[in-house]
Amino acid sequence: ADYHAALNRLGPEMRAAQEGGDMAAVAAVAHKLKSSSRSVGALALGELCAELENAGRAALRDSVQRLMQDFEAERERVDACLPAAMVS
Repeated sequence: ADYHAALNRLGPEMRAAQEGGDMAAVAAVAHKLKSSSRSVGALALGELCAELENAGRAALRDSVQRLMQDFEAERERVDACLPAAMVS
C-alpha cells in the first residue's frame, strides 16, 4: 500500500485507539507511521509520530490527546500537499 493510503487508514486507527484509551495501540500505530512519514519527506509528521509513540508507551493520556490534535492538523496539511504521483 502506498503512503497516502496508509496515512488515511492509520490516522483514524490511531485516533480510535486514543479515544478508546489504548495507549499501547497509539504507540504501535505511531511507530508504523513514523518511518514511512520520514521516508516520504513528511518530517514534521514523522516527528509528531515519534512524540506520539513515546507518549503512548509512557501512557501519558494528556500528551497523547494534545499531540493527536497536532497530528491531525499536520496530516491534513500533508494530505493536501502529497503529489498526485504518490496518491495513485
